Amino acid sequence: MNVSAIVDKGLKLRTSQNIVQLAVAILLFSFLLRVPTTELAILSVLERLSFDLQIKLLREIRPQPAAVEPVLIGIDEGTEDAFEEPLAMWHRHLGKTMQALAIAKPKLVGMDVVLPPKSFDKILPGLDFAFVVGLRRLQDVAPLVVVNTVDRTGKLASIHPPFLRMLGDDAFGLDKHLEDPDRVSRRFSESEVLIKGADFPTFVGRIARVLGREVQEGYIDFTVGGLVQYVPIQQVIGWLEAGDIEQLRRRFGGRVVLIGNVTQTQDRWNLPVPLSDWERLNSGELKLNQPGVMVHFQSLRSMLGDGLIVPIPVWVKWSICALLLTFVFVPSNWRTYVFAFLVAPILFFVISVTLITAKILIPAVTFLVLLWISVMVGAVADGTRTLLEKNRLKRSFSGSVSPAVLHEMLAGNLAGGVSAKTAEICVMFSDIRGFTGLSETLSPEAVTSLLTRYFDSMVKCVHRHDGTMDKFMGDGMMVLFGAPRRAGNICVNAVNCAFDMVEELKKLNEEFAAEGLPHVEIGIGINYGKVVVGNIGSTERHNYSAIGDAVNVASRVEGLTKRLGKPIVFTDSVKEQLGQGFDMIDFGEQPIRGHSPMRLWGVQAVPPRLAAPAGH
Repeated sequence: MNVSAIVDKGLKLRTSQNIVQLAVAILLFSFLLRVPTTELAILSVLERLSFDLQIKLLREIRPQPAAVEPVLIGIDEGTEDAFEEPLAMWHRHLGKTMQALAIAKPKLVGMDVVLPPKSFDKILPGLDFAFVVGLRRLQDVAPLVVVNTVDRTGKLASIHPPFLRMLGDDAFGLDKHLEDPDRVSRRFSESEVLIKGADFPTFVGRIARVLGREVQEGYIDFTVGGLVQYVPIQQVIGWLEAGDIEQLRRRFGGRVVLIGNVTQTQDRWNLPVPLSDWERLNSGELKLNQPGVMVHFQSLRSMLGDGLIVPIPVWVKWSICALLLTFVFVPSNWRTYVFAFLVAPILFFVISVTLITAKILIPAVTFLVLLWISVMVGAVADGTRTLLEKNRLKRSFSGSVSPAVLHEMLAGNLAGGVSAKTAEICVMFSDIRGFTGLSETLSPEAVTSLLTRYFDSMVKCVHRHDGTMDKFMGDGMMVLFGAPRRAGNICVNAVNCAFDMVEELKKLNEEFAAEGLPHVEIGIGINYGKVVVGNIGSTERHNYSAIGDAVNVASRVEGLTKRLGKPIVFTDSVKEQLGQGFDMIDFGEQPIRGHSPMRLWGVQAVPPRLAAPAGH
């Protein structure tokens, strides 16, 4: 297979992996976005909670007055005590209220009270007339919008025909609110609440149109306006009966007025933030469960002011999602993780809060979760590829490099290419004495078998004592202690390893004797000093090794073992690192070929605590 074919195969494999990563990220995102339904999915729930949190925060740190502040006339428990008739027969009281408002000359009156479907004049004569008089006087000075509701069949509820004719169809609006799956009212939308097949606006939509405002769809802006107080309807009638015209005009003149039920038992809705100043728990904490008229009230605050909070267009949302999905291809490193899990949450939150003040809503949680999914899928993919690559390297190089070197390679601690550094390490050379003569008496196959068994045994000793196999040189070995990683006292490890090798060789010689193979003896030279260690060689072919005077001395010392009559010989620099407990032999100062004389030492035995390698 030529190089271009290999490259093409690699590119195709990488492309396939990228497609799989992208597909996995999309599937995970779709699950969080759609399961079990769009409205009940995890992301939808989190988006609603995020909206509530941001609204509460903005009301705390950036309270904004409403551009148009309606005034509320409330029907409360005191009203029910003051008026003896049932609510459906409050025509006189409602008529007086409208007469009082006619005197005050409001900008508009919205009555969140459903009118009765029939007359009750037979029970209390004059009820209809009293209501019609008040209605006529109010209509002469200000627009009036009244709620209508739907019956059990889903059709508009009936209203007493004379009232309907007098008000006209254009004076009614549907009394319906949107409610999210968690039973909280956050949004305004006529398209989602209107009666199918009927062109009939909502109560708030009708008021907005009468006042010449555009009817939007979106999230109610709960950040504008403070806590709401109301004027009891019996108080309004009291001012009328007392002739307190100044009070009426001061309270309601030129204002948008809403009339609605504020009792604790009727028409209750959950809101993301409390609005009613009178709605408090025993602890004094404001309630989130509010009268339905407060949904109308806050919707009007929004629509008559700077408008509703409008979600970004769908195409913008999905364009941003597509951009965030590309993070599956971003390399997994600490910078990516810091951005995704530390910077991005703060950034998205700040942007989202800022945009809410500009009446724009972004799905910040959706964006953030998609970013996290993309980064985590990319991290898992990178981790999987790294693990597979490490396993491949282990299989490829486990027999070519020492475990310590392989460990550092897999950990990424060894720089690629030719690179080295200066370090103080312990260098060991070992060699089979008289190997040339020994090989002449055996067949090549027998020599190879003997060497293999010998090296297997010796290398195990090296690895047991945290040594690094540098290279095999015929029947010899070069071993490093303290590179590429340092473990404990490297000189102790080296001498302990040498002693272990001698002991292992005794066992191996017993096997050789039983098989009729010749007796093997070795010499081991050890030196401690400063060397240059790393990937040494050419840019095209290099291996992990050490060079320097300390290496040369170790080799020369190994050559003296036969003349000194001991298998283990080391320099004075090694002896200084050993400490107490070794049974040592002082060879005194010895000539070193190509080097100044050095004091050398041997070892008869190692301390019992060092006889077995630490950690094994």
